[in-house]
Amino acid sequence: MKKSHLLLLVIFASCTYFQNKQQHAEGLAKKYLDSALKGSDKYEIVSTSKIDTLRSRLNNEAEYQLITRKIDSTYKIGDSINRAMANTKNSSKISVLQNLAQKNYDKQKILLEQGLTYFLNYKGKPEGWIIKETYKLKKGGDNSLYIATFKIDDKLSKVLSQQTTKK
Repeated sequence: MKKSHLLLLVIFASCTYFQNKQQHAEGLAKKYLDSALKGSDKYEIVSTSKIDTLRSRLNNEAEYQLITRKIDSTYKIGDSINRAMANTKNSSKISVLQNLAQKNYDKQKILLEQGLTYFLNYKGKPEGWIIKETYKLKKGGDNSLYIATFKIDDKLSKVLSQQTTKK
C-alpha cells in the first residue's frame, strides 16, 4: 500500500515537473480564473493564446529617457531663440541668433534620429510571461466572450496581474 502511494506521488510530481512553459502558464491562468469566477463550472475556455515574453517598456530605459530629455531641451532652447529674434531689431544680433537656431536645429535632428534608432531597435528586457484566455460564462444567459490577459512572473510561479475585457 505504501509503495503504491509512493509510486502515485512520484508520477504526479514528475508530471508537474516536466510540464512545458505553455502548460505552466495555462495552469496558472486556469487556477486564477477558477478562484476569480468561483469554480471551473462557471465558465468555459474557448481559446488560449501561445505564451509570449513580457518585456520591459521603452519608457523605463534610462538611455531612452536621457535622449528624450535632451530633445525636450532643444525644443525649449529653440523657443527661447525664436522669442529673442522676434524681440530684436539689430541685424547683427539676428544673424547670431539665426546661427544659434541652426545649430540647435542640427542638434535636435541628430537627437531625433538617435531616438528613432533606439526605438526601432528596442527589444526590451524579458520580465516575465503573458498569456490570454478567451472564455464565456456558462450560466446567467450571458453569451459574451471575455478575454483575460495574465502577466506571469519569469519563473512561471505566480500571476502578477490580470485584466479582463469583454470581446
